Amino acid sequence: MEPLTEVGDILSYFNRGSTSFASSSHIVVETNENPGTGYLSWHIPGSILLKLYGDLLRDIGIIKDYNALTMDLVTKGITWDEHVVLLDEIDNRHAAMAYMILKALGFKHVSILNGGKINWLIHRGPLCTCNGHTYKGNFNPGDRLNATVNLKDYFVNFDQIYELATNGNIGGNTLLIDVRSPCEYMGGDVDIWGHIPGAINMPWNLFLEPLTNRFRNRDEIRKVVDSYGLSPSDDIILYCRTGGRSALVWFALTELLGFGRVRVYLGSWLDWISRGAPIKRGKEP
Repeated sequence: MEPLTEVGDILSYFNRGSTSFASSSHIVVETNENPGTGYLSWHIPGSILLKLYGDLLRDIGIIKDYNALTMDLVTKGITWDEHVVLLDEIDNRHAAMAYMILKALGFKHVSILNGGKINWLIHRGPLCTCNGHTYKGNFNPGDRLNATVNLKDYFVNFDQIYELATNGNIGGNTLLIDVRSPCEYMGGDVDIWGHIPGAINMPWNLFLEPLTNRFRNRDEIRKVVDSYGLSPSDDIILYCRTGGRSALVWFALTELLGFGRVRVYLGSWLDWISRGAPIKRGKEP
């Protein structure tokens, strides 16, 4: 399955006269950090709201317990049988985080709506301003008792990063990449800015078209990563402020270019500085 779904594919469903996804093989899910300015402001008709904090994460860097998470998903009508199409209220950073978590839970049919809400508006797609939609999911909890949850293949934690940083292993066998803006990376006048020692800076927005929020095509993305000397065989860990922008770059590297060993520091910068870990300022890693 292609990891990206184009706006035209969803629009064609509405153009055939459908008003919801109840009879469709796919379901559109909007993941929001702030539903008030996102989903509840307007959303694609028939789409489901998935709150980043509450439905997926308990807090920054903490994924909900497996049983609670899966039951919440099923209650909303999000099951393993559906083709789940994800978007969010910004630039698909939260959609990419949801994508990673669903993949780790064993979902096979997941994609991101290329360009998200900005691209939907560009294509003049229909809008809904109601309080939301849910669908009944057919799910027996016993069906997933033996499910393999591969969170460690997708995410790393503070202890793993701290060990790499203090043992001098960053830049050797493992590349640590800060995908925030250069200003955040370098620090300067803002006390909480700077970067984890050893990390290089590769801003997330290099992977998106600036006007549409669509991912750049694969050739353009490959040129970006080539300019940073990255190889598909590299062991790469990404971080940003809270994990969202890192997930977006993870998607570009893993799902669009086929990199085999890319993970996200789920707590990212806010987790790092909250623990009093060392930081560095300036352009140098």
